[in-house]
Parts: sequence; C-alpha cells; structure tokens
Amino acid sequence: MNTKLLLLIGVVLGLLLLTTFGLVTDRSEPVDQSQLVDSGHFILEMNGIPILEESYTLEFHPADGYLLNSQGTIVANGQTVTLAQQTQYDRNFLPINYQLAAETPSGTQIISAQMGLRGLEMEVRVGLSIQNAKVVDVENLALLDNNLIGQFAVLLRAIRTEVIDRNFTAAIPQALLSLPARLEGPNSVTFHSGETTLVGKQFDLYLGDTVINLIEYEGRLVGLTNRNQGTIGYDLNVCPHGIRLALAPDDGTIGEATERDVAFASGDLSLAGTLRLPLSDDGVYPAALFIHGSGPVNRDGNAIDLETGNIVMEIDVYRQLAVALSDVGIASFRFDKRGVSDSEGDATLASRSDLLDDARAAIQVLREQPEIDPDRIILIGHSEGSYLAPVLAVEDPDIAGVVLLAGGARALDAITRWQVESLLGQQGIEGAALEAALAQQDQYTAFVEVSQGEWSDYTVAELQAEIPWLGEEAAVQLKATPLALSWLREHYLAEPAEVIAQLQDPVLIVSGEKDFQVPSSEAGLLSELLETAGNDDVVVHVFPDLNHLLRYHPEEPNLTYRHVNEPVDPRVIEAVQDWILERFGS
Repeated sequence: MNTKLLLLIGVVLGLLLLTTFGLVTDRSEPVDQSQLVDSGHFILEMNGIPILEESYTLEFHPADGYLLNSQGTIVANGQTVTLAQQTQYDRNFLPINYQLAAETPSGTQIISAQMGLRGLEMEVRVGLSIQNAKVVDVENLALLDNNLIGQFAVLLRAIRTEVIDRNFTAAIPQALLSLPARLEGPNSVTFHSGETTLVGKQFDLYLGDTVINLIEYEGRLVGLTNRNQGTIGYDLNVCPHGIRLALAPDDGTIGEATERDVAFASGDLSLAGTLRLPLSDDGVYPAALFIHGSGPVNRDGNAIDLETGNIVMEIDVYRQLAVALSDVGIASFRFDKRGVSDSEGDATLASRSDLLDDARAAIQVLREQPEIDPDRIILIGHSEGSYLAPVLAVEDPDIAGVVLLAGGARALDAITRWQVESLLGQQGIEGAALEAALAQQDQYTAFVEVSQGEWSDYTVAELQAEIPWLGEEAAVQLKATPLALSWLREHYLAEPAEVIAQLQDPVLIVSGEKDFQVPSSEAGLLSELLETAGNDDVVVHVFPDLNHLLRYHPEEPNLTYRHVNEPVDPRVIEAVQDWILERFGS
C-alpha cells in the first residue's frame, strides 16, 4: 500500500477514521477453552456518508489472555482499502502482539507491534521500506491504532476493570507515535436509533488533539463520535437505524456578556463577525480586534474544511480570548475570514493584501459601534495576524496598541526554511541529506518570489520546469493548496522588520518555547527592533511549555498538536488581560 495514500486518508479522516480489521492466523495453542466476551459490527459515517464497516470479536482464554480480531473495509477519496487485524493482550489488557494488513489497489502495507524487554517495538513495512519506533514506558499502555473501533471497546473494558489508569499512554503503531491520553466519565447519555430511545453512559477520551466520545450501553461500546471530524459510529446490532444523541438545550447563555452578529463590507464582499460586549454600565469600552492566523479560519479561530464547511480542528483561540476579555470589562470583535463560514469570497484566492483590506474594514466597523471607544482599539494578531497587525497600526495613528501572539520578525520565507530544517532535524536527517532538502526548499522559495498570478495559472509541467525536484503528484497537490500563490508571494517578499521599526504604539509580545511553527527567538528579535526604533513600551513574555496554538505543551516541540481540546493557557490569558487593563482600563 502506498504510505502517502494511507497517511493522506489518516489526515482527511482523523485519528478515529482509519479502521483496521481482523487478521486470521494459525494458532498452535488449543482454543477450546476460549470464550467470546464481546463482539461488534460497526458502521462509521462522516457527515452522514458511511466510510467504513468493521466487524470484531474479543475472546478470552484463561492462560493466554485476550485476542481481538477485526476485519472490514474503508472507502475514502474514491478508493477502497480492505484491512485485517489481530491483537493479542495479556490478562491485564497489556498489548503483546499486534498486526495489521492493509490491501489497496497500490499494494500491501503491514503494520505490527511486539512487546519486548525494552518496550513496545512498532514497525511499518511498505514493500522494501521499513520504519520503526518504540514505546519505552508501558506501565499504563493502551493500543489505539488509527481507528480500530474494536480497540476502543477493549480500552473501555480495561478502564472498567481498573487494570490501567484513567491517564495513560496511547500507542498508535500506524503513525509510529505514542500520545498522552486520558478518559473521563462516565456521564449518563440519552441516544436514539430510529424510534427507539436508550439511556447509556458516555466516556470522553482525550487522545492527542482529538476528543472521542464513547457511548456504552449495558457494558458494551455501542457508539462513538468525533465532533471535530464530523464522524459518528454505531453498532448495527444495537442501533440498526443509526445513532442520534440527545443534545442539551441551547439556551443562548454566553457568560457575563452579550454578543451580536455584525455584517460589514470589504470591497464588494460581505463579511460576518461577532461583537462581544461586557455586561456593565460603563458606557463605552476599549475593544480588541482579532486578526487571524493563516489558512481557512473562522471567527472563533477554528480551522474549516472549505469543501464541506465543517470544522476540522476546533482551535477556539479567539473565542476563548474574547470571553476572557469581556470578563474584565473589555469588548472584542472577531470575524470569519473571506470565503469562510458566513463571509463571502474565495479563501483559496485571498492574498496578503486582501486580508489587510478585510482587517481595515473590520477596524472601521468596530469604530462605528456605539458601545466602543474609537480611541481605545487594540489589535491582537496571532501567527500570520502578527505580520498584519503592525502594518495596520503603523498606517492608522488612532490604533491604541498591538498584541503579537506567536509572531515573527523575519519574513515568512525565512520562517518556513527554519520549519523545514527543524522538522527534518527532529527526524534525524542531517549532513548532505539535510542540505539537499534545504536546497529544494530554496528552489521552491525562489519560484514563489518571481511567480505571477495564482496556482491555476501554471500547468503541472510548468511547475515541474520551475521546480525540477517536484514530482507530478506533488505538483498536483501544490496546485490544490488552500493558500493562494499571491498570498505566499506577498508574504515572502514582505519586509516585516521595516514595519516593526516604525511601530510606536504599546506592544505586547507573547511566544512559547515549544512553538514548532515560529521559533520563540522571534520574540527577542521583535523586541530588539522595537526598542532600537525608540519604542519604550514593549512587554515580552516567552512562556515555557507553550505551543503555537497557545496551549500548555510539556512534550518536545512538534507539529502534532496534542492539546487543542484543552483551554488556552491561563498564562496567555492573564498576560493579555493585565496588559490591556494597565494601559487602556475597562
């Protein structure tokens, strides 16, 4: 099986969607003492469309422990993958041996894991290519490979019998990863299948970036949902007509604040946002305007699938910060980027200049709100927004202050090169191989900087001619990227240091030492540029164990965001609240 295909399916469908199924092998041990303790026949749907079907059985043998077999098919991107899986556990549900065979039109992939003296040895084999990883700490270990629903059923049994802790390590052999995980609950939950209403228990599994809700009925796993990925699974034996959860009533409560939708024009487009106002009698308020990070992002900071409109990563940074600001008497305005959610336009053609125009229009509409003090508007730029906010503040003398979250002082081309070098270095690539990869990145950058128009203006052959190392498949993917070529070009050619040197407003800089997208050293460069230019009101916070999405991140820096479903780090919230209150009141 093509590794890139399987990984692509994993990206599209998330940790919950790649199911693996029963591998039938010969066993020399007698099986007449085995007893069937669980079974399931699951359907998993994404946005109402079935994408996999899995049948599994779990047997128990008094001497050998547990044996999980599963088999089935997954359909994604027009391709069908058949899978067979077998996992052997000891009597305490510790995984001893695991094997998955995935058959696709392009070949076979074998994924395995074996418990040894030095821990759990994981292996991915595609043709002659073999990759390995190891999990050393196996004291509280659960095997939760990409979307083995049967293994979620095993996890519930292990938790119920208290043989592993609620906080545990999840091994994911297919991704050669181990992630910290925890299980919370159970809470009572009402669910429906057709006209039948049932009452069961819900457990919430926090697995890396993903929250998976596990629905248990009469001691068995019968359903699971992943709201971020838009997936829901159900056992046909219990829920023959699918599963529908009874949602809590939405009473519109948003805390001690009021919110109203505000539509505004940016050129010929209508954009949509939310104005959040504290509940007090203060008359007019200082207000913060949130300026987004890169990509298709809505007003709350969530990443959106442009084809379906569904949330693919519920980051929620701007909404959480807006709530924190209203708690201390500060208003805020956040809006959907062009082409995202309720805002018009084509996000894939949005240039840096377009996004600056949209932010200018947002500033204007915010000033026009009767509850807002037009002389106390603060720009809060996150990631890409930290490049745009200084431009807006320099050109607009009425902006009161600027907050730069996870921002850079160097241009995007330099930051991107650092990302490539850091990622490859983390993978152990060095010397000539690293230099060759960086040379390829430099070729790509050089093309972007001299390019014209958009990706659609180039054929695959033309891209390959401009970037000689680019394969045909990679060129097709490049043309389909949701970031406009004009966006890249303008960012690569921009000189943010020149803008920063002109910024005389009060500035708060917040960065994280575990940021793997923008190095924390950029905070020092920003501060140095500002102070050299004579700005004497600059506050810098570089927090340890903070990642790019402003979450607490105690692990080594990486691009696997394991804490998105946890709240924004309180250190960030407190720093922003205190800085605005000190300078602009409430």
